[in-house]
Amino acid sequence: MLDKQTSKFLKVIAKICEDGSYKIIEKSFLSAYTASVDQMIRFLQDNEMIDVKYSDEGVYCLSVLPKGRVTIETARTGGRNPKIGNRNLLILIGVAFLASFIGAFLGTLLAGVF
Repeated sequence: MLDKQTSKFLKVIAKICEDGSYKIIEKSFLSAYTASVDQMIRFLQDNEMIDVKYSDEGVYCLSVLPKGRVTIETARTGGRNPKIGNRNLLILIGVAFLASFIGAFLGTLLAGVF
């Protein structure tokens, strides 16, 4: 589970690397978001959310992995799945019953004619 600071940091990296490729990012740019950049990058890399191609004195070359993108999307939706309401479920059942009844009636009618 990500804390708020690391989650925000991952969103920033994902926005920079939105096309899925590796991007070179300066440490000074990332340190503007938080003081513990190295720790968060190491944590995200250990949890397979980002991939660090190389880390130099002043830059990182990194990309967001699919697990990181899923984590961001789950956080955005709140982790809940959309559910169908009771009213919509009853309407769906009623329409399916009516359509099957009409289909059976027409099938019987056609069988009697031919």
